[in-house]
Amino acid sequence: MGLKKAEDAGELLQKTLRKNQNSGMDCEMKIGIVGSGVMGAGIAQTCVQAGYQVSLYDVNHETAKQAAAKIAAKLDEEQKERLQICRELKDLAGCSLLIEAATEKQDVKQGIFRELEQVVAEDAVLATNTSGISITAIASACRFRSRVIGLHFFNPPTRMPLVEVVSGLETASEVREAACRFVKSLSKKPVQAKDIPGFVVNRILTPMLNEAMTLLESGVASREDIDEAIKLGLGHPMGPLQLSDLIGLDTLLYFMEDLYRQTGSDRYRPSNLLRQLVAAGHLGRKTGKGFYEYR
Repeated sequence: MGLKKAEDAGELLQKTLRKNQNSGMDCEMKIGIVGSGVMGAGIAQTCVQAGYQVSLYDVNHETAKQAAAKIAAKLDEEQKERLQICRELKDLAGCSLLIEAATEKQDVKQGIFRELEQVVAEDAVLATNTSGISITAIASACRFRSRVIGLHFFNPPTRMPLVEVVSGLETASEVREAACRFVKSLSKKPVQAKDIPGFVVNRILTPMLNEAMTLLESGVASREDIDEAIKLGLGHPMGPLQLSDLIGLDTLLYFMEDLYRQTGSDRYRPSNLLRQLVAAGHLGRKTGKGFYEYR
């Protein structure tokens, strides 16, 4: 996308957002969510409850249906009408903002963005919910790179107030400004960050999670004592091992491997225990077992 096209996309999104704010939560703007896992479903619910029309797509249609049913259980009748499921990616053609929330793998995200460019309008903004993969690298798969931006929601998206807004090397300033305005329309706080590995929060958080795993593996303390120490000593709502289970150990492993590859820093080299748990299929809460067991 030329700079003029990107400016048009950003300005159009801002205009639509202003219309939403002036119409008392009655918005014609459509948002497409790609991926219906924990993050995708949470982002979809957040957008619906903020007054937007949302189209939810997942490569596995049954997964999307199950996610939509869970979301609908938390919505009133009016809100339910603003949520729909798409069978094919091309059904997102009419969306002004697309938010990808798929697997935390660069090649997967690049593939989705290539496909999205084939079906959405040139003035649609493309956002990725990556927790640390380079926005510039994801955008490199696109012809129109200046409309690509990072919108990193935190888990659970319905409750966490922070969204990191990350601009890639070629992201237009108008797109960044529109993205910040969109985040505010969700009653959340945008924090702008440069496109560096891990952005802000995970750049700081990941070494702590990794060190907690190393302490457990070394027998320094039990899982319960490690988590209690951080909760009571630092005032965190949950311990690092509990948080890792919530994030998903596979997601965490992919992220750490990518961060380690990009930075070369041992702070981000995944612990052996994390690798073993993922290899065994113990991925945390979503599988019922990780550092802890869940019913």
